[in-house]
Amino acid sequence: PWSGGGSTMPPGQDAPKPEPIAEVHTNVMYKGSPTDITGLRLEDVAGNLRGVLEDTARSLRISGLPLAEVQRLQKEIHTAVNHEPTSKARWVEAGNLARFNGLKPEPYITIPIDVNLVFIGFTGDGHYKLSLMEEDLKPWFEHMEHKMAHTRVPLDPDAPAEKRTHVYYRYNFHVLELHPDVDAIIEAVIWDNARPEDPWADEEIRWTSQDMYNVDILPVENALDDLVTTLQLNGSYTLFLMNPKLPFPDFNYGYRHGMSDPELKRLHNNDTLVEMLLAREKGRPMLKMSDEMKEDVHLLRAQVAAFKGEDEEAKMRDLQRQKDRLDQLIRDKSAEAVGGGKEGIRGTAGEKPRPRGRPKYTDMRDLSQAWAAIYRQAMHDLSYWQRHPAEEPADEWALEDEEQEAAYRDEIRTLFSRNKDKSKPLPPDMLFEVMATRMLQSDVGEDREYIRAAAQDQHMQEDCLTDNWVANGRFAFIDFSAGPFEWGPIVGGKGVRSFRTIPDIISLKTAATDFTAGGKWNDPAYISKVHTDLREHGLAKLQEEKELLLVFLRSQCGEAGGGAARDDQGSDAGNTCQELRHKLSAVEGFMRTHTSVAASDEETVQHLSLVTGGPHEGANISLVQHSMFAKLGAIIETTQRHLFTPSVAATPAPYKSQLFFHVYLISNHDTYKPDAKQHFDFSKFQSEMNQFKLPRQQFHYALHKYSMAEDHALGVAYANALRSAVVATLKVDGRFVATKRMYLDSQVLEKHLQLLHEHMAGGREEERGVIDKRDIAIFIFSMDVPLPVFIDKHYQAKGLEDMVIAVQSDEVEWESHLSCNGKPIVWNLRNPLRAVLAATVQHMAGVLPMHLNMDEGHNKVSQDWLWSVGCSPLSHTASHVSNFSQFHVDSAHRNYIAQDLAESLRVANEGVAALVRAHTSRDNSDAAPAVPNDRLVQMHVAIKLSWKSALSDVRKLDFQSAIPHVHAALRNAHHFRDLALHTEQLLLLSQCLSPLYNAPFDWGMVLVVAAAVACVALYYMLVPVKAKAKIN
Repeated sequence: PWSGGGSTMPPGQDAPKPEPIAEVHTNVMYKGSPTDITGLRLEDVAGNLRGVLEDTARSLRISGLPLAEVQRLQKEIHTAVNHEPTSKARWVEAGNLARFNGLKPEPYITIPIDVNLVFIGFTGDGHYKLSLMEEDLKPWFEHMEHKMAHTRVPLDPDAPAEKRTHVYYRYNFHVLELHPDVDAIIEAVIWDNARPEDPWADEEIRWTSQDMYNVDILPVENALDDLVTTLQLNGSYTLFLMNPKLPFPDFNYGYRHGMSDPELKRLHNNDTLVEMLLAREKGRPMLKMSDEMKEDVHLLRAQVAAFKGEDEEAKMRDLQRQKDRLDQLIRDKSAEAVGGGKEGIRGTAGEKPRPRGRPKYTDMRDLSQAWAAIYRQAMHDLSYWQRHPAEEPADEWALEDEEQEAAYRDEIRTLFSRNKDKSKPLPPDMLFEVMATRMLQSDVGEDREYIRAAAQDQHMQEDCLTDNWVANGRFAFIDFSAGPFEWGPIVGGKGVRSFRTIPDIISLKTAATDFTAGGKWNDPAYISKVHTDLREHGLAKLQEEKELLLVFLRSQCGEAGGGAARDDQGSDAGNTCQELRHKLSAVEGFMRTHTSVAASDEETVQHLSLVTGGPHEGANISLVQHSMFAKLGAIIETTQRHLFTPSVAATPAPYKSQLFFHVYLISNHDTYKPDAKQHFDFSKFQSEMNQFKLPRQQFHYALHKYSMAEDHALGVAYANALRSAVVATLKVDGRFVATKRMYLDSQVLEKHLQLLHEHMAGGREEERGVIDKRDIAIFIFSMDVPLPVFIDKHYQAKGLEDMVIAVQSDEVEWESHLSCNGKPIVWNLRNPLRAVLAATVQHMAGVLPMHLNMDEGHNKVSQDWLWSVGCSPLSHTASHVSNFSQFHVDSAHRNYIAQDLAESLRVANEGVAALVRAHTSRDNSDAAPAVPNDRLVQMHVAIKLSWKSALSDVRKLDFQSAIPHVHAALRNAHHFRDLALHTEQLLLLSQCLSPLYNAPFDWGMVLVVAAAVACVALYYMLVPVKAKAKIN
């Protein structure tokens, strides 16, 4: 296996010589009859063992490893086996073959996950000037969960969940410090894209109204995506925690994709407005930084750094960073020495890995400031910069901002306004028309399709307003200044999103009526009251202070009326007592020299109030801050479980290079076209599923259309599975309604459709000869019946173990069991695209809806609706756009790898367990040369190397490179287990058949026992028997 490598040696060095495989000697003393254990002769077992050795030698592809890894592998093998003639003493002392070779079972594998936490508006310049310093965050972040289990959720809610897992996730948190200019950019993007939910409620746009504003999510997502890309954070996950400053105090807003209900009603069947929007010239596009602009950011940062030079502060930061890196390296090496394993593959058997590690704080102020400068200039070039009345100009950009604002208004008036008179205000619907024109002129087909549906479909509903969002990339954000909002099931829902789910900054402000977050007074009435009370009752307060000090001195210091101390002056208690005596003397001296408290004496009185405390100690700002930090930590932990590394379905999701999607569209009507673009867009289905395709995978799609009138087997299957039930439904207004509902029993329908799928898809020519493939069957029943049809009473589509089943009904406006902000979430049952996508991804890769997860404490499925947001089909707060996030794509690919890692770990541990059962003793010591110790250690080390390479690639989110490594680990684990089982069999047979070290028959013990028996017999024979006296 060492030959055939493509690596070249440096001149003057010889290639490493491989160690020969130990030969199996079977012709010495082991010939014999069939054994009672296996019925096989030892020669057959040894010959089979030789064949296994040859197979494993061919399967262990060490030639593909780099030269450094090969040399390291040789060194570990030499160290483990010692390559000395096996002594009988060492053989017997080991006790089993696993200890003899230094092999131990691996309890678990940890997959590293890098997470960036970015705080925007928490440096004192955001909403309510809240400031979160590094020293405030450290104590809370250090107690967060740094390791979580890879959990699997059973499809059947009543089925027991897995109690133990072998794969864990280790989170590496990085807290990034950005420049305050980034806060200003994000605030400007939010303000410029906020418009009233009902623009026609007032005569003009008034920025001081109490109405709710909806912020277009696309510009905000574009800005954050440009920031993530420029800071080179795409290789990890990023969570933005935002607290932007508001343009005016009563500015209430949320994020939404698309239009509100009043805007949709305005656009529906309004041909004049649509024609006017279409006739307009090309307006300003939505800002998205180009690659050249992102390169300019790095050039600007380099130029600024070269201009500034390296100052002393930068040197100190670099030295401290190097020192921290060195300390971390020392801690890691120490942990390796104690744990005795590789990073990510260590621990104690049966023990859950304990959290460890601290978040790393990274200073990215220079690069983020350069990004803010380039982005700001781009906004100026496109006339994006608009100052609002509450924003005060405070820098050198103020004059230019005013000019750009005027240019912006002129452009808006010129391009969109029907009234060119500058003396009159802009129309109230101007921002709505700007957004609609952008979507009409967009290059993205989904935007134009949204406008088309809004203009033609009178049943189209608005999406939910939210204060958090999951982007299409690898980042998400929570806006603490927005909202609050609520969504989730109307009744019977656990983990619903409520108004109190996210920390409320307003309550923090209310609790700080006496003091601000920085500890300064800010209420004039309260300040006046404090001064008045202090001057009027200051001496009485000092008298209470004196009495408390005397009580403490009597009880703790052993004093009576200020007498001599009886405590040790050198101890801590003695020092405390001495300090209290000095304080008591100062209080008594002030009271003797003052008959009243003047304004100049207030500070002295507060300083002397050691026990009773000052007026500021009654404020509960610290308690509220700690409560907010606790909620913040809980939110981050929820984000870890539901967004970064969510639970997956317990169904098998193997990785295959060829996937064939068979979509069967079965209808019983001609009322509407089931596969129309507005009903089930098959091309959109293909494009969304292609996001999950890895570079070496191929996805194939086939759409089959059937009619129940022509295919009787499908009609029979549908009729057998159709059920009816009465479901008690709770409406949003509190009314209970008994609703009759038709549904399909998924288990009954699955049993009928399994045979039909094999019959309908078995003869496709493109699938013949394909080995590494997987068929995914998707059955969509398009029904036109008086009542809508569901799957298992509540679902529009459901992913089963063997297929996906979905229904398409004629109802276009169905109130679901979910609500959002006091309104019911309406489903369009004619368009099952989102439900079909979610069910297909669950069936293909185990990706669950975003509100489902495994509760490890209760060992059952739980719900948390916090992150059920975004345009993904796995969320329930959006209903029109279906775009999978990169979080979900990564979750699918990571599930492939986690399954193979867990399986390879299980198989490898079975091999080690077999070696543990293979006892080494004097009876089988002569069979030691036949044991392939070198090969066993080689294969076990090769498995670990594959694990290490796979974990390194997964950390970089390079899943395609990790797939071959986990496959190699699984393949080598199987060969290692087979080799270990054959070796165990060999030692067991040799121990049973070897007569060399059986103990000889102990005749001495026989003689001793016989003598004892003879003595007892003689005693009874020689001792006379006494006659028993007759009493009566």
